[in-house]
Amino acid sequence: MITIKVNNIQKELPSPITLTALVEQLAVSTNGIAIAINNEVVKKEQWETQQVVNNDAILIIKSTQGG
Repeated sequence: MITIKVNNIQKELPSPITLTALVEQLAVSTNGIAIAINNEVVKKEQWETQQVVNNDAILIIKSTQGG
């Protein structure tokens, strides 16, 4: 079992997973989002291989349109 924070909300997962799997598990649309792990932005091309591990702080940022 691992513990992570996603946008400052603590979550427990059965084991380390990839960013792609985490996004799918959270049911977050991947259009217009950016993800940082421990204050480091992870390129979308790396989500499939980037592992989320114990004590990681994940920040998911959604772009918005405004005028």
